[in-house]
Amino acid sequence: MIKNKLIIFDFLRTVYDPDKKTFLEDALSVLKKLKNEGNILILYTSKEGDKNRKEVLDENNLEKYFDEIYITEKKNSETMNSIKEKYAKAVEDVFVIGDRVESEIFFGNENNFQTIWLKKGKYRNNCPENKKEKPNFLIYGLKELLKFNFLKQ
Repeated sequence: MIKNKLIIFDFLRTVYDPDKKTFLEDALSVLKKLKNEGNILILYTSKEGDKNRKEVLDENNLEKYFDEIYITEKKNSETMNSIKEKYAKAVEDVFVIGDRVESEIFFGNENNFQTIWLKKGKYRNNCPENKKEKPNFLIYGLKELLKFNFLKQ
């Protein structure tokens, strides 16, 4: 019986703060807990504006928290859909978690995924401008994810 969840995380300002060069509060403990509960975790990020992204990922040993890490030239709906297709037989639900409504939330909604907006940091005031930018859920810190029963096995 399929019961795993596929959870696609944005990297910058959702898991890692590039300005402070540190992980967001509770990020690693939340990732560990979600992983230990049998969820499939994907990190999805782009190279835009940051030539050292791969170095930051490697230095912080993030592969132990994620089943896969996708680094693309630019985020898009097609890549998110291909991630879902790859895991289609192993999961029943797909969630996208990000801090930008015009990026992660938009692309997640285009693919009919459940979207969770981390309304925190630099883009917290960028309100949805259309239906595709409107998240299914809103959180103010990653620890709130652990309260969602639908992310538990």
